[in-house]
Amino acid sequence: MAEIKSAFEKALERAEKLGKLSPEEMKKRKDAENTAIGKALAERYLEHGHTRVLKEESNKYTGDQKDIVSSAAICRLVDAISLQNDELTERAMEGISTLSDDARTLEAKRKIVSLITEYKEAERQAYEQGKRRMDRIGAELLDELAISGSAIGEVKIGASEAWEEIQEELSSRFDNRLQELKQELLELS
Repeated sequence: MAEIKSAFEKALERAEKLGKLSPEEMKKRKDAENTAIGKALAERYLEHGHTRVLKEESNKYTGDQKDIVSSAAICRLVDAISLQNDELTERAMEGISTLSDDARTLEAKRKIVSLITEYKEAERQAYEQGKRRMDRIGAELLDELAISGSAIGEVKIGASEAWEEIQEELSSRFDNRLQELKQELLELS
């Protein structure tokens, strides 16, 4: 009579047939695990923003493991950098500085900060220019309709479609440069 085997016994038999992982496969598996650790470390840091904790957690690893964890964390932090989210970008930049104090990395970070400052200034100027234009158009329209008085409020350019178009144009113009700088930063890590 045939012997009935448990699922566990069947799994053990299949595992024996597969054999052990080669050293190369073990290294790939370990690298993938360390990459996941680095990305998770960066995610937690982006949520709480404590550089001390980021440094302590990354210092738990040594050698190649630390290099892979730090590189993966930096990759995730670089990905978080954007023109639209100042708080997250600031946090990501601080995290990158915490994990890498290399002079070239700090120079790339400085270029990104400079680009974001330039973007914010261009955005402010575009807003002011758009606001003046909308105020002028609004005043002309009200004059045509013979409407005047103190009950007329100012035009809110931030809520208009024209402002959204201006922001999209600005973002696309600056985003290409930001992507180049982010790539430069990734190549250094």
